[in-house]
Amino acid sequence: MAYLTEAEAARFASKQKRKGDCSLWQSKLDKDVYGMFFLRRKNRRAHRVAWFSAYGDLPEGRVVNHLCRNRACVNPQHLQAVTVRENVFLNSTAISYINSQKTHCPAGHSYDRIYSGQRYCSICDRAKKQRLRAKWRLEEDPLNI
Repeated sequence: MAYLTEAEAARFASKQKRKGDCSLWQSKLDKDVYGMFFLRRKNRRAHRVAWFSAYGDLPEGRVVNHLCRNRACVNPQHLQAVTVRENVFLNSTAISYINSQKTHCPAGHSYDRIYSGQRYCSICDRAKKQRLRAKWRLEEDPLNI
């Protein structure tokens, strides 16, 4: 089933160039280095148009992930529909993924407490609270009388 008209598909194909297995976008790129394509009165990201042309609508709650890790690639075989969470964890350069893999604090103690979804090192947390209490005690009486 064709999701793009022949004219749309021809215009889309004219803006890509094969390099190895990837089809690299040769037209306008946005600030995040994703290709941009004007389709049906709206600017759209080229990899999403490539997904739409090959597979149709993106399933609810899914985003397009580049298996080749190249944001300018519009080869539908290099694209997959994943949840936002899966996309973050598949992209090993994401800060949230990097932090999720840490098991110890910068001082070398293990993260042994969880409060509101945030991991803490109880040793460093206790030391921080002691420093703050000492600071606040001094601030209570600015004249130290």
